[in-house]
Amino acid sequence: MSFSVRYYESSSSYIRLGEFITSLTWSGETTQVSRKVDISMHNTINGTTKAVDVEVGKEIRLYNNHEEIFRGVIFSTQIESKGSFSFTAWDYNYYLTKNTDSIKFVKDKASEIIKTICKRYDIPYGHIDDTGYVIPKLILRGKTLYDMITIALTETRKKTGKVFLLGNEGGKLVLRERQTQVKRLIIQDGSNLLNASYSESIEDLRNSVRFTGKTGEESKGVTVSDSASVKKYGLMREKEHESEKTDSQLKPIATALLKELNKVEKDSSVEAIGDDSIIAGRVVQVSEKMTGISGGFYVITDSHSIDANGLHRMSLQVSKTLELNEIEYEPPEEPAKDKPQDKYVATEGKKIVGISYSSGYVATAYAPSLGGINSSGTGLTASGTKVVEGRTIAVDPNVIPYGSIVAIYVPSANEYSGLYLAEDTGGAIKNKRIDIAVKASKAMAFGVRNVQIKVLETGKGRSDARSKASKWSSIERKWIEKLSGSASSGSASMDKAASVVRLARSFKGQIRYVFGGKSIANGTGDCSGFTYYVFNRAIGMNIGHGTSTQIRKGKQVSKASAQAGDLVFFKGTYRAGVSHVGIVTRPGYCMSLASSGCKEHSYTTGYWGSHYMEIRRVL
Repeated sequence: MSFSVRYYESSSSYIRLGEFITSLTWSGETTQVSRKVDISMHNTINGTTKAVDVEVGKEIRLYNNHEEIFRGVIFSTQIESKGSFSFTAWDYNYYLTKNTDSIKFVKDKASEIIKTICKRYDIPYGHIDDTGYVIPKLILRGKTLYDMITIALTETRKKTGKVFLLGNEGGKLVLRERQTQVKRLIIQDGSNLLNASYSESIEDLRNSVRFTGKTGEESKGVTVSDSASVKKYGLMREKEHESEKTDSQLKPIATALLKELNKVEKDSSVEAIGDDSIIAGRVVQVSEKMTGISGGFYVITDSHSIDANGLHRMSLQVSKTLELNEIEYEPPEEPAKDKPQDKYVATEGKKIVGISYSSGYVATAYAPSLGGINSSGTGLTASGTKVVEGRTIAVDPNVIPYGSIVAIYVPSANEYSGLYLAEDTGGAIKNKRIDIAVKASKAMAFGVRNVQIKVLETGKGRSDARSKASKWSSIERKWIEKLSGSASSGSASMDKAASVVRLARSFKGQIRYVFGGKSIANGTGDCSGFTYYVFNRAIGMNIGHGTSTQIRKGKQVSKASAQAGDLVFFKGTYRAGVSHVGIVTRPGYCMSLASSGCKEHSYTTGYWGSHYMEIRRVL
């Protein structure tokens, strides 16, 4: 075959694997930072002995006609008893996803940020195009290096319209501006096209939207439809309600929603004789009569396969639009001050009001990568679950049964206080000693600490632990809601605000935005549906549905006077006037549900700061 693979035992010594390889796939996509190679081999000489001892962590290089097209590191291997062997290698950009850090950049270009990251982490880099735009400030906390770079490139694209693509050449990270291709590979019938596939779906299409407002849900309201779409596909209508809107106000909202929902999902893919210059991000010209795939297309994903006979095929998913991984920058929340309204927030590392803790327990910390309980390094618990920091504790099952839900208060280290699941044990974990799973970097510093605990629910064994681990987010949220109810019976508005904030924060990253949705308990909803649910569930208060209703509740207060539990409103996000609402968690920050998910964010800076409208006190 014209392709050859070198396995490097050391920096200067390599073995050619060609004679053992049965299949090879080289692939990538526009939304991933790195390309990978999957190789299958018949790795045996006589059926009982390995021909080549291939190890994880070693380098491989892929060549086509003596030109290097891939250089990377083996991350996983698998071998069967009869000698079938396979491994996966990723190029060196993959390390951008394997490192997490917190870095602040001030007045740097994205290209300069990339160089700084590479230097700090000893990641080799080559050609880096100048991205031009100077980003005023990026405070990036607890993010992968890839996410940091993606944020910087997204900010650059928003300001300049320029698209830059990451790549890896000769083991070095490169950044090049996406330019219009002068020469495109032509894939067509009777030439290099092997197969083509085109699919369409109207499963999620809606070609009519009906909105009702002030006159009630059963009134005529406003209906906008695409008559051509209805005639072609049949009537598929979305029903929404905004109780404080007039019909004239609802018309543009309905029109905007129809435009978003009235779309046919399309997918095009082609299989052709391989050309190693065609990778994700490139443009190809396709002409195929049966499927109707015709014209210029971006390559979204590519998969090049080479069999034992050297036959090179490529499968491409193509699209008229370029799909990229983009992340909007959101300024991080600042460390919360220890204010009275925060003191009941269980998930923020505080003692929970309303339950009676038991003392006399001691706690240590562990991490699978450091050995100890999980000396095998698998990270599996005694219950067969995966160790998860912030959830898993190891216990003496004779004292605290597996599957128990446990509230832990660590007076000397509040960050570790919260709700945990008993799912592991160890030889040294006896009687009133527990082990808390933490990040490896924090395990040694934890030491031995006196803690207080409360078993909120007694477990039923290993299977119970596995069941609860699989749905821990919802279980934890329900317990927080239950505890919120007991706390709200305390001292008036301060306790009510704490209950509202605690419940709101429990949904962080847990629910998906659906315009007009109100199924918060089932994981979907919109901004006002979220605020309605939180106030109703936490303290039994009805603040009404819709931003137009909620903005009429309570009294307006200044931004400087904001307190936890206030409602903060925004305008002009997708329509004129009030269009978004959140719950103030502390001065300057709120919890809200938007298209980017349920997050705690600033309402004084960035995107939300530019759309700030007013704050109202409803407690």
